[in-house]
Amino acid sequence: MLLGFVDETSDVKYKDYLGLCLATINATHYRGIKETFQQLLLESGWMPDVEFKGSYVFSGSKGCTDVPVDRRVETASRILDLTASEKNARIKFHYLRAKTKDPRETYLTYLPPLLKRALPKAAKKSGKDLIALHCDRRDDLRPDEIREAVLPALRDRGYTLMENVIFANSGFHTIGILYADLVCYLMGRIDTISADSELFDNITQEDFEKHGKLKKLRSSTQLISKVKRIENYVVKVEDT
Repeated sequence: MLLGFVDETSDVKYKDYLGLCLATINATHYRGIKETFQQLLLESGWMPDVEFKGSYVFSGSKGCTDVPVDRRVETASRILDLTASEKNARIKFHYLRAKTKDPRETYLTYLPPLLKRALPKAAKKSGKDLIALHCDRRDDLRPDEIREAVLPALRDRGYTLMENVIFANSGFHTIGILYADLVCYLMGRIDTISADSELFDNITQEDFEKHGKLKKLRSSTQLISKVKRIENYVVKVEDT
């Protein structure tokens, strides 16, 4: 069975930015990844009742405030190392970026083609044509709305949806959602900070090294390089 996890990101400065991330894990890999993920969080001193969000990695004032930023970044790095073995990707990521005036509508419009592009053709044996789809909870969407939007894409790839789309409140036990959140956040920051031309105007090397956003850009780029398999898609302006 294939497990799919969906999360999205936006940006404070670029209000029309929407990033949508799909993480897929073969069910046979899930147990080992989850156990090690949780162990790494506990070893870092992160409290299990506090969500480990991508937006908390670079902020010492959010999340588990007893854990300093350098330890958060190191923990995120070790967590992302779990996404690949020496030769293969254990977790595959697909990231779509779009400009939007209506995030809810854009989510429903572009999640189906993202799934269609991301999912391999299902093998019809031993339950390999089943998919479980978990989405981080959104207040403006219902599971049945997402289900009806994605069913044609799943059927096109030969999958049967396991039960229903599951909305999850992300936390210590929802490691698939946390992976989608972390990669989504990092990809969004790389996009939006790189696009902020004002940051790069007349900047000295010393300022470049010390500037908070540019440090976040460098760290985000280093962290995302840990991911062996990530595909990027850009929605053209005329398609939104």
